[in-house]
Amino acid sequence: MRTTILLLVGIFLSHCTEKASDQGESTVVDFEVERTAIQAVIAKETEAYYKQDFEEWKSTYLQSPVFRKFGYWEGYENKVVSYIGFESLASEKKSQFDANETLWQGSVEERSNENIRISNDMAWYTFEQNSYEKDTRKFLGKSLETRILEKDNGIWKIAYPAFHYYPMAAEQ
Repeated sequence: MRTTILLLVGIFLSHCTEKASDQGESTVVDFEVERTAIQAVIAKETEAYYKQDFEEWKSTYLQSPVFRKFGYWEGYENKVVSYIGFESLASEKKSQFDANETLWQGSVEERSNENIRISNDMAWYTFEQNSYEKDTRKFLGKSLETRILEKDNGIWKIAYPAFHYYPMAAEQ
């Protein structure tokens, strides 16, 4: 009886593995390779933003109606921003880049307390970020950041960026 159960479990697991393979899914994630790719796309997005390179910046995002972005910063008129679908964000950023109105151009970001969870086609990445002026190292702000990424044709894309800046008074 025990042998029969083990045989049935083995057949079932074998079938599950075959099904995953048939659907193009991998059951093993190379964490270091994927982590490096995720951190690279985050760095690419930040660099493209400060260079105001719209096409490069846009290439880091999941350009889809399922895209979401939420954030809080005291510097915003209404404190909170939200975007539902990528087109609304892309339109605003294109205008911002064309008018040379990017905030904190050339700043330096330092990330700490990083946490990355990765599955086959989705990942989430949280971190704290301190921003400084490049030349003077003047502190600009500290934020809690979240990025949810999806693979689009095998390439990591940002599907959900979120940020929450600490009030400046709390940092002084």
